[in-house]
Amino acid sequence: MRVPRKVPALACALTLLATALSGAVPAWAAADDPVIAPEVLASFDTRATTDFWVRMSGKADLAPARKIAGGAARGRDVVERLHARADRDQEPLRKLLKAERVESTAFWVTNAVYVKNASEALAKKIAKLPGVEEIRAPVTYSIPEPIRSTPAGAAAATGLTWGVSNINADDVWAQTGRRGEDIVIANIDSGVQYDHPALARSYRGSNGDGTFTHDYNWYDPLSECPSDAPCDNNSHGTHTMGTMAGDDGQGNQIGVAPGVRWIAAKGCTTDQCSEEALVASSQWMLAPTDSTGANPDASRRPHIVNNSWGARLTTQPFMEDIQLAWAASGIMGIWSNGNDGPACQTSGTPGGRVINYSVGAYDVDNRIASFSSRGPGQDGEIKPNISAPGVNVRSSVPGGAYAFYNGTSMAAPHVAGAVALLWSARPEYIRDTAATRLLLDLSAIDTEDTTCGGTAADNAVYGEGRLDALALVEAGTRGTATLAGTVTDATTGRPVEGATVTLTGPLTRTSTLGAEGAYRYTLVAGEYQLKAEAFGYQTTTKTATLAKDGSLTLDVALPQTERINLTGTVSDGSGLGRGLAANITADDGKGHTWNAESDPATGAYTLSLLPSTTYTLTTRATEPGYDPSVQQVTMGETGRRLDLGLTVSLSCVARGYEVIRDGSTEPFDGAAAPKGWTVTNVDPRIPNYAYQPGWVFTDAGGRGNHTGGAGGFAIVDSLHSGKGHLQDTYLTSPSYNLTARTSATLEFAHDLKPAVNSTTGVGLSVDGGRTWKTVWSAKGFPGAPGPAVHVVPLPDAAGQADVRIRLHYRGQLSGWWAVDDLFVGDRTCRPAAT
Repeated sequence: MRVPRKVPALACALTLLATALSGAVPAWAAADDPVIAPEVLASFDTRATTDFWVRMSGKADLAPARKIAGGAARGRDVVERLHARADRDQEPLRKLLKAERVESTAFWVTNAVYVKNASEALAKKIAKLPGVEEIRAPVTYSIPEPIRSTPAGAAAATGLTWGVSNINADDVWAQTGRRGEDIVIANIDSGVQYDHPALARSYRGSNGDGTFTHDYNWYDPLSECPSDAPCDNNSHGTHTMGTMAGDDGQGNQIGVAPGVRWIAAKGCTTDQCSEEALVASSQWMLAPTDSTGANPDASRRPHIVNNSWGARLTTQPFMEDIQLAWAASGIMGIWSNGNDGPACQTSGTPGGRVINYSVGAYDVDNRIASFSSRGPGQDGEIKPNISAPGVNVRSSVPGGAYAFYNGTSMAAPHVAGAVALLWSARPEYIRDTAATRLLLDLSAIDTEDTTCGGTAADNAVYGEGRLDALALVEAGTRGTATLAGTVTDATTGRPVEGATVTLTGPLTRTSTLGAEGAYRYTLVAGEYQLKAEAFGYQTTTKTATLAKDGSLTLDVALPQTERINLTGTVSDGSGLGRGLAANITADDGKGHTWNAESDPATGAYTLSLLPSTTYTLTTRATEPGYDPSVQQVTMGETGRRLDLGLTVSLSCVARGYEVIRDGSTEPFDGAAAPKGWTVTNVDPRIPNYAYQPGWVFTDAGGRGNHTGGAGGFAIVDSLHSGKGHLQDTYLTSPSYNLTARTSATLEFAHDLKPAVNSTTGVGLSVDGGRTWKTVWSAKGFPGAPGPAVHVVPLPDAAGQADVRIRLHYRGQLSGWWAVDDLFVGDRTCRPAAT
């Protein structure tokens, strides 16, 4: 029999490889049924039976559980809803498996059944059952040996560990008198040495007299331990539990929250974690059972579960429904972010998923660890969410000993312990996972590193910053509030784009505002000083007092610094002389701009500018047909006047103007190329590809004349030619004698269908076709859907005796280009005769 495939692991984060989750599908693995994953079908090529997961599509509605106030009642409601949905959806599948006498395990935490030693025929039967969403292969995940380190002075190391001190957990103990009491913490890991001197007293199974009860406190889903007592045949789980709860009372203060009670599930063995064990362990956390696996009791579920394992980030939402169930029940899951740094985009799964709270690692000097995985994570989410001590972390290991380990595995339990301190000191936040995540974010120490994206305050290296347990508890005491407002110009009332708002108080925040001039912060409640400043405005400060759970709107009107006015009119400069509606922008070249709109009737405008400054003035008409103007203006100490004239653009579509043409126009009204015009189709010499017909003068594709012209037209219809045709075609004009022309111009009406892979262009030759110069081109999107007119000045052609124009189209199944009424000659724009 073929053994389950094992994959390499990330260092010390109990990491699970993404390739196992999202493996590439080989060409030969075309599924007979899309429900069955290709790797499941492939496995039947080498063996008669295999194991697989059957996942159902139905999802339990857990939203009502969040509204239940009682902790035990809320937990029971979640379990009951999950059970009911799974029992209903899985009933046909369970009956089939029973009839086939196939061993299986049905789960309710995720609506799935793990099937063992099933045949291909049975898999295909299952795929046809109602509600079956997916049949996929199980994955065996490798776990590495923990990364051990021996820092200087390690031999004599006892007392408070540097990580506990670094996050100010000891200050929480001193100031609140709470060390995690009344909180139950857990891990899904390699197990725990329950009678380790640093862990025995905090184990929930301890009876206080040297005896232990393991019912509801320990779960070994694959029965790997020699008895019903907890064991750890890897050391990783004992180490992570020690960082959360360890203290031997003899100076080994290794735990962030030594007052908690802990329980555990063995989701991993000495060198691997199976999906079956991980899912079973996650289910047990929602409703722990006795040592026989019976009599589940949701009231004994933990408050917090540390998960120091994960995979490289994948698109598959691995165990996401389980994590949603935990959150609905009020269980706070904490995840390591992975040990695949220092490269960006190395965040792990499940930690890198949006819904999960993941942790990066830093050292005793508050520097991010080189191995700590960076974000962004799923859908560009900033990951990790936060960072904590994860280098040279001293904690418990089996045999009653202690060791120094490195990894985000070591960082995550610092955060789990800090949450326990918060919930112990401020019980109003117990099982409020959303509020707790917000408090963790707000209280983190901002640490700038934008090498992988984000901002100084929230980036893909440190996340929201470094963990501070004391600040977390203080934030919980103060509560949260929102502050919002708009920064406006006190004179005009308009929003001030680019204004900077700085807050100082319990938290410090700085933002540069967008075009709406709006700001919004979620903050720790308290008193703040708000400072708003912008170039050209007087700095303004205000005080904001935020009450717990309150909200405050604080608008700020910035007075202008000294201004002087630039006034004048914007008018037609091509003959009519009338006032124009236009936008006038003044740019000082230092990133600051000022805008004004002219009066549509008179063209009058006023720009309020800073004195003694030189500006680039850009004027754009807001009605069609005029070219913009750009000029320099220098302001002195007093205001000045500047009248602006805009000229009619070459297209000559401005109101009150008409086009006068003197030259030759080709209407393309015949069924063949006009006299003197030639079509040249280039053979690409690609087997099985035709290169005809190229430019034609009939409408085989039934497009109709949408160029704006009338009658016939020239067209390359690549879309009509269809597959197997590659159009690379030229339509070349006869010779034009432009020796008497002083302002030669090309004008044509056209309809260009947008296409990703098409190229169009117009070439000009002034030497009878020996050399060509591109004077206009368009490639791919957005095209130029007709009716559209394009005007191209041809200064090189004026005065030349042998001028030719050619139209070029290249594309394959990519749209069309229709051209009509092509004019070459003198073209002027003048006020229309009245």
